[in-house]
Amino acid sequence: MQGFQAKTVTAVRSQHVVCVVRVSELRAKAFQIGFDKDGSLFIHFPYFQHRTGILSSSEIPATGERKADVNIEHGGKVTSHRVKYSHHPDGRAHFSQDGKIFTAIKRQSISLDIQNGHMFTVYIQGFHALDVAKTAKDTEGIYANRSLIDFRIEPATEAIKFVGRWLDINKLRVKEPSATVGPRHAMVDPDGVRTDAILVASPHASAKHVLAISCVAIPRLGPDPEIFLFHGGFDAPETMTDPTKIAGFLAFLYPLSEAANVRGRLGSVDYVPKP
Repeated sequence: MQGFQAKTVTAVRSQHVVCVVRVSELRAKAFQIGFDKDGSLFIHFPYFQHRTGILSSSEIPATGERKADVNIEHGGKVTSHRVKYSHHPDGRAHFSQDGKIFTAIKRQSISLDIQNGHMFTVYIQGFHALDVAKTAKDTEGIYANRSLIDFRIEPATEAIKFVGRWLDINKLRVKEPSATVGPRHAMVDPDGVRTDAILVASPHASAKHVLAISCVAIPRLGPDPEIFLFHGGFDAPETMTDPTKIAGFLAFLYPLSEAANVRGRLGSVDYVPKP
């Protein structure tokens, strides 16, 4: 392990952290991170205006190639609700929404005590489909219960990618032996690409990890004006990076075109009260 262990790691420590996209004068809420006292991590997605989407426990086929096509209809169900992603300390990962959907899209991912790296990715196209951060409570700032952090994006940007990396603070490495890390921290991926991240963490004293969140501009995702896509709940890195192994993950995509037809084929996870 190269470099020196960071002497001090500072992070945005808050029960809830809202990630905000800032493009020129627009401030739009993308998603909210939540930390439970039992160590679980939650990601809430209440801000995208479209409610009908597909949730999937999917797989990347073992083709032997670095790139493979994945159809998230395989292992997928339709929902008419915006959901929450949960990742528990023992690695159980799932989508849910209390009283609205059945927790049917789930899988066993990596336990949080050994996780150290990529945890989730969120792709967004069409920023005006997000709720605008305009009330007094949505001012950028750090507070014990609810904090807001802004990610500034160039005006010409059409799509963005958020990446969340779950990092053991004892494994964070820096160039200088006495350096302090955070809350803004430069990340370098295995390909040597540098991105700036903001470190957030649970306010609970037992927290031994930080979540490094980065946001970068990416090319347009497709012809649709608005897209909201999530990947998470991954298998171990040695499986995800080996093209000879089937690799599992969770995904969702909003909005869903021809939702009625897809629902007829795949079924739904929506909870329908009994009459």
